[in-house]
Amino acid sequence: MTLNNVNRPPSTAAMLGSFWTNRNLLVQLWKRDFSMRYRNGLLGAAWALLNPLMMLTLYSFVFVFVFKMRWGAGPDTRGNFVILLFTGLVVHGFFAEFVNRAPLLIASNPSYVKKVVFPLELLPLVPLLGALINLVIGMLLIAILLFYLQGSVPLTIVFLPIIIAPYALLILGLTYFLSATGVFVRDLAHIVGILSTVAMFASPVLFPLENVPVAYRPFLYANPLTLIVEQLRGVAILGTMPDWTMLIAYLLVACIVFLAGLAWFQATRKGFADVL
Repeated sequence: MTLNNVNRPPSTAAMLGSFWTNRNLLVQLWKRDFSMRYRNGLLGAAWALLNPLMMLTLYSFVFVFVFKMRWGAGPDTRGNFVILLFTGLVVHGFFAEFVNRAPLLIASNPSYVKKVVFPLELLPLVPLLGALINLVIGMLLIAILLFYLQGSVPLTIVFLPIIIAPYALLILGLTYFLSATGVFVRDLAHIVGILSTVAMFASPVLFPLENVPVAYRPFLYANPLTLIVEQLRGVAILGTMPDWTMLIAYLLVACIVFLAGLAWFQATRKGFADVL
């Protein structure tokens, strides 16, 4: 007899407890996803380092040497522009890693839904390892480049985990919502791809926030990338302290989005098997 794990959807509290109870299974899923991504390439996991390096080189060439853009009013701000630009790209890359894969996370694994008793709530967490590795590599490259150009790295860089944590929590909430909705709305994958690109251009990833008229800046802060990009640049490059008030507010919003995403996932999972 086929067992169906969606007949008795767990409560939101049980889903939270499942992360710890099934932690060993989650680690195996992370490893499997990471190895499958690179196992067919000639360079294997080296692409995890080559991808951000190639991205850094490409954007630096286009924006600095072709468009001759500057970040600030100093006589030579090429180095600053490269570092500040790449920081924004790293933040957006972490976002895109999740949301672009989210709509197909459940739909592409029908066997987990139909044939085995499997904690489906683990699947939206699967992209986490790859995204974190890319983020860490990106930040290491930023620190190395900053040390090369300026001879030091600001001590405020130790606040990076405090800034990344609420950002990751908010994106996980979005991932739960998108992965559940993607089972029923297959066009969502195409829509999310467009929105991911819009999110980059509607946040200060490619330009200084100061270039945006004051009247329009609140609209940019509605974008979940904006505050994180600004705070990350501040602590990792400019040596400024985090804005604790805004980070606490961001954390509260992230908790709401995360719990709402989990609740939506829990409410809709009973229909996954019928659709798949």
